Amino acid sequence: MIGFPKEEYLKRLDNIHKKLENENIDAIVITSPANFRYFSGLDSNFWESPTRPWFLIISKNGKIKALVPSIGLSAIESTFIKDIEVWQSPNPKDEGTSLLKKIIKTFPKNSNIGFELGMETYLRMSIKEFLKIKKDLQEYNFIDSTNIVWSLRKIKSDLEIKNIEKVCSITSKVFNNLINKISLGMSEREIATIFKKDLINNGVDYIMYLSCASGINGYNQIICNPSEKKIGDGDILIIDTGSTLNGYYCDFDRNFGFGNINQKSLDAYNKLWDATEKTLEIIKPGISCKEVYESLSKNLFSSNVKSSVGRMGHGFGLQLTEPPSIMIDDNTILEKNMILALEPSIEIENDLMLVHEENILITQNGNRLLSSRTPKELPVINV
Repeated sequence: MIGFPKEEYLKRLDNIHKKLENENIDAIVITSPANFRYFSGLDSNFWESPTRPWFLIISKNGKIKALVPSIGLSAIESTFIKDIEVWQSPNPKDEGTSLLKKIIKTFPKNSNIGFELGMETYLRMSIKEFLKIKKDLQEYNFIDSTNIVWSLRKIKSDLEIKNIEKVCSITSKVFNNLINKISLGMSEREIATIFKKDLINNGVDYIMYLSCASGINGYNQIICNPSEKKIGDGDILIIDTGSTLNGYYCDFDRNFGFGNINQKSLDAYNKLWDATEKTLEIIKPGISCKEVYESLSKNLFSSNVKSSVGRMGHGFGLQLTEPPSIMIDDNTILEKNMILALEPSIEIENDLMLVHEENILITQNGNRLLSSRTPKELPVINV
């Protein structure tokens, strides 16, 4: 449980117990890595091995039980959880399924048992085994409990905010210094390697996500790994990173110009900066994600220009992207201690685009930047 005391997890349990009681859900079964960590404090990247499922069973009466493969016993014993069962694994014929069924059967018949079945989460167990459990235990009601979990995770605690703020600060510092370490003729991969080394040297734990793209006057995507492409005159390069500290992400990008940059691209960059600035002025508790999207859109696009962008931001925390979404049909109301990535984009020409991204905390009466503000004018490297 690196970075978090036992009391943090007991408070999370108390919060979900209240939610389960209010929603008449007798227990919730947690299988996904982020939710497992959120409720247990288990700090591990062993999730990269898909062989073994892990289960937390949280009941509305205040109990939490871990059902884990044998290899995970010592790790789960290092958390605050004391009620633990294990099975010998790998065991493809029964990866904890019979034990999970036994636990579910301790609840009264016709109980509502929640699973992670909704958007932006998933079951980290065999779907066949889940369907088999449903078939074998038809006297129980298996329901989606995704919304309960997200209603808790979208509001960050003081400790969560502290960790996110720190990783944002480290990453901002590294971004700000990068302009002094890169030059024309370097490849995307070389630049990304310098950036990643600096992040680690300055204190981040992992660079779980890093995309890099470049092109004359702009770029045509923002999700792929850096390539061996050499940076030339007129190129604009973007780096977008999701680096972590104690499991918590930052998520923002920065743009860099090289040599002679087309005026149209410079104007687009300025428009993104201004749209972000004007929207930051209105973001506060009580307004909706839809209103944030409308503000960005109004400041980016003329009335006769239709945006094809699906969303212009999102929540984040233990995951790189989390609900809510800054989009036209997300009516989620912003609340104090929500953390958002504000991510407007603009198309320049011929499928080329520019993207800005800032990380913000929703405060009592407004918002506060967690990332340092992106430069008002595009940083340009001429050597």
